[in-house]
Amino acid sequence: KVVSLQLLARHLVPNGKRLLDYGCGRGEALKLACEMGFEPTGTDSDPECVKLASQYGPTTRLNVDDPVGQFGRKSFDAVACFHVLEHVDNPKRVLSNLATMARQYVVLAVPNLRYLHRTFTRQFDLSAVNEGHLQSWDHGHLRNLAERHCGLELVAWGSDATILPLLSSLSQKLLGNKCTILFETGLFRKIFPYHCISVIGLFRVKEIPPKSNSINA
Repeated sequence: KVVSLQLLARHLVPNGKRLLDYGCGRGEALKLACEMGFEPTGTDSDPECVKLASQYGPTTRLNVDDPVGQFGRKSFDAVACFHVLEHVDNPKRVLSNLATMARQYVVLAVPNLRYLHRTFTRQFDLSAVNEGHLQSWDHGHLRNLAERHCGLELVAWGSDATILPLLSSLSQKLLGNKCTILFETGLFRKIFPYHCISVIGLFRVKEIPPKSNSINA
């Protein structure tokens, strides 16, 4: 969430900008957004999350069937959606709604299919899969969804942490947790930015060209 909001802030000056945190959870991103100078609003389908997140800013129960009707078209300068799309039945519809509610940017984070931590396993089972996840993406497939189907265009990628199975384990044993995190968020991430834990993308809302009244012969 920190990486995602920092990526957004490099392209949109936070001061006074309205931000919707779609699927705000307990409000961690709302807190960060407030500290950065955004004017955030949180929304979530879970009433307990709405209650917990409300301490960091205006928060409301999400109408999952019609969020555009609930908040309005182009009602926020930017919309943030962190680790939510993998839980929904129709990510195309949800992402299209986010693009409709945003005036300028949509910033996303989803689980990365190219995450290296379990790349070398020879056995596939459900023990390491979150039971609430219905799908996941790599960078190419998320860009395809956003640009070809949801009215967005890529501005920049972000990256959180890259875990290299053998090196991370060795570092953990020899140097401890703190040094390992520094490697995973520093050197490892720099060398393998597309194998991070999350796919993080900042997208711009495409401008729809006005309809022409002229008739071409």
